[in-house]
Amino acid sequence: MERVRASTWSQDFFAMMKYIHLYDEMHPFIYNLEGGRKNTGRILSVWKPDEIAERIQWLRIMSPRTLIIPTIFRWENDFEKVADVIGLNGNTKTRDFHIQSILKEVEKYGYDGIDIDYEGMTCEKKEAFQEFLILLRDELHKRGKLLSVAIHPKTLAEKPSVYSCKGLKSPIQVDFYEAYRGQLTHDYEFLGKVADKVKIMAYELHPRKNGFPGPGPQAPDWWIDRILEYASGRIPNEKLYMAIPTYGYDWPLNCDIDSKSVYYSRAKWIQDKMLPRKEEPTDILEIFKTQPKLGDWKYLRPYLYRHEGHVYSDPSLWYRMGGCDRVAFYMNRSAFEAKMKILEKYKIRGFSFWQLIEDNDPEINRYLEEKLGEGK
Repeated sequence: MERVRASTWSQDFFAMMKYIHLYDEMHPFIYNLEGGRKNTGRILSVWKPDEIAERIQWLRIMSPRTLIIPTIFRWENDFEKVADVIGLNGNTKTRDFHIQSILKEVEKYGYDGIDIDYEGMTCEKKEAFQEFLILLRDELHKRGKLLSVAIHPKTLAEKPSVYSCKGLKSPIQVDFYEAYRGQLTHDYEFLGKVADKVKIMAYELHPRKNGFPGPGPQAPDWWIDRILEYASGRIPNEKLYMAIPTYGYDWPLNCDIDSKSVYYSRAKWIQDKMLPRKEEPTDILEIFKTQPKLGDWKYLRPYLYRHEGHVYSDPSLWYRMGGCDRVAFYMNRSAFEAKMKILEKYKIRGFSFWQLIEDNDPEINRYLEEKLGEGK
């Protein structure tokens, strides 16, 4: 069997330099759209132009075989939209200027393609988004460049339905469970035909907030399996990548205080300083029954039903700090390996990393060294 391919998103240039040799594709996560509710069509970088040129040159030197395909990101909210750059409501002038802006950037820095990560779009943008991708793909291919698209995760619905969305020529055929913003605009079969590479963002099942859906792993194994069950029948396996998170969150269970991101250093700090109850695998229902409590675990108790029938490979740390009970889920090598085995079961093209930073568990990097090797 052909070895699994590896790609990653990153803004951490030093981590990119250190580990680029492990990856077939590097997605510098450096571009956004100019403008908020209204877009100009231009793209802006968090790196300065002279930094881009120098850093891309260094990345090429460190790993000449690795494709450099930077990402343009926009998450839609009340203040930031995507409508203009994809040509919604006949706004083809801004769309076409946007495409030309992308092509100029690709050619200026010698990128191998572009990665489009337009998330959270409302349903009326589906057809305009698809037309935009076709036009961009055609122009990239004329130049020998690749189109990569990052997309929302979906799982198979028990019963198909039809979603009528104002502004679309045709209603959306919904055979997936997650029929809400984002998922409605990302048509897997279409993307599997048009894009050269498709990256499913399989994380944030339990996002960073106090309340529904409560604490849990970002990408539990059962969820990855169901996503791939849906995706592998609609996107060609040779184009399909599954994005695995390198982080978790640390939630309060009985106190209304902020949750925190958990990378390697915080997980290690909790283990070294807070004498936590470490669980791996994690059976949340069993822990809820047996763990002493300082108060009502109001940020977990109402959502226990979500964990029925699930024991997670993901590790967790249960501890107290400042009079609060807390739990931190995080990613380590064994949990990462368990997820990689699911990807291999479906024989998809490879995995993506969100995200490559220096504060990832070093054992995950060692695992990738062992599995992918430097000589590849």
